[in-house]
Amino acid sequence: MYKKLSTYYLTIFCSFFLFMAASAQAAPEAAKTGGYNIKDIQADLMDNSLLIVLKGESAPAYTMFELFSPPRLVIDIADANLASTINVADILPANDFASLKITTLSEEAPQITRFEITLDEGHTYKVDRVENDLSIRLFPAGPTDSAAPGDVASTTPAAPMQQKGVPQTSAQIPPPPPAPEAAGGQELASDPTLDALIDSSESALSNTNQDTGETVTAADAMQDSFEFSGYKATRISVDFYKIDIHNVFRLFRQISDINIIVDESVTGSLTLALNDVPWDFALDIILNLKNLKKEERHNTIVIYPAKMEFSWPERATDNLSFEADTDVIEKEALIIQQSTNQSAEIMQAKEFLRRAKIEEDNDDIEDAAALYEKAFKLWPQNAKISNRLAAIYLVGLRMNAKCVHYAKETLKIDKNNHQAALYAAIASANMEQIPQAMEYFAQSITGEPPLKEALISYAAFSEEKGQPEAALKLLDKYSENYSDTVDTMVAKARLYDTMGQTKKATEQYKALLYSGYQLVPGLKKYIRGRIAMTDNQIEQ
Repeated sequence: MYKKLSTYYLTIFCSFFLFMAASAQAAPEAAKTGGYNIKDIQADLMDNSLLIVLKGESAPAYTMFELFSPPRLVIDIADANLASTINVADILPANDFASLKITTLSEEAPQITRFEITLDEGHTYKVDRVENDLSIRLFPAGPTDSAAPGDVASTTPAAPMQQKGVPQTSAQIPPPPPAPEAAGGQELASDPTLDALIDSSESALSNTNQDTGETVTAADAMQDSFEFSGYKATRISVDFYKIDIHNVFRLFRQISDINIIVDESVTGSLTLALNDVPWDFALDIILNLKNLKKEERHNTIVIYPAKMEFSWPERATDNLSFEADTDVIEKEALIIQQSTNQSAEIMQAKEFLRRAKIEEDNDDIEDAAALYEKAFKLWPQNAKISNRLAAIYLVGLRMNAKCVHYAKETLKIDKNNHQAALYAAIASANMEQIPQAMEYFAQSITGEPPLKEALISYAAFSEEKGQPEAALKLLDKYSENYSDTVDTMVAKARLYDTMGQTKKATEQYKALLYSGYQLVPGLKKYIRGRIAMTDNQIEQ
């Protein structure tokens, strides 16, 4: 009996071992099945043209862009796997106008396989996706007709590769391929936001200069329209098909040379085709489609979900200051989207805004303020303009009366603009209009959560006006919403001393000393002396 039982267990163990070994051997093969499997690469040379076809087993996710010196077409394909039968060195037949280099960017997520095609200056290209295959046509760029050989029906000719030494004004990438069909032959639903954008752009172009009778090309009209709306960055054409959104932002980083930081909670893929538009215009479209926001400062763009809050880091100070700080009250840039239904007054106001921003960047604050005022007269319902004027007159020009005026104009348009209420409160306090200042301070802290700079300024105002209890309540509210800082802890200790509550002041100083915050030597020495003095008084 025992012998039979042993044989039974031995059989089970051997079977389990063989199953695990087979699973381990099959795992690498299974891993190879994901992504875009390229089973073959065909290349046909005809006269002075070359057709390269990547034969895939599924629809590829890819991006395209150009590099220069020498001119190169770069195609990045996500999660691409080349069949073992493909010999990279033998893909292209012998020719004198194109060469191919294939590299794997394993550090990217997902992994990227890069096809880099170097072309001579007299050739151009056209890239199409046909079901699961990717077709790359390389052909001579004619002086008047750049259509690819064998592609007579094509209505979108490719642009020639830029010549060496010629300054680049636009990162040209071929127009997007035809939209793929869904399973069962049904067409994919179009994006209504993108359709509306295309329709409005075509409408704007068709209406350009109809009254004047001038002949304006579509490209010139679109360029003028973009520049008038403030989009003057490098022009690009992009074709994103189900590409990870982080890789899109990395492409913008390469094109713009601007630092781009993306919050880790931003996820998803993107399909977007745009032709000859400024890259920052394309970025704004993506942000709108994905419900994202951006903050830009110091050659850096931070991108994060619209539901999140973001604030730039501020340098801490050792003592509270009632005077407004330019870093605290600096408003976001005036980003005004193009609209084909805007009046002549608004269009003129946009021009004044553009010139005002230039003057402000050049530190010509008075000229900038004058231009902002002209813009506001033409566009009186735009609260961003009046709020910008309030900030300039408070911080840049120290004109408190004008600051209060434009802050009031902002509050007429948007009664919940807590930043405008804070500007009015500080300017009123500077003019010793105490009841008016208190009213605006109270309005500035009604947000959820209340503005941190409003709580700090209101507390400093209350302390200066002999209301330490009110100042303490404001600082406690700050701690509840944003946690204590060196400034708030010092202020609380100072207020306890003012109220004669020595024990609470000492406890606050001790908490500050052991808080872990870095303290300047003078402040640390004062706190230790203050604590020692109090302890000696208690012992006596």
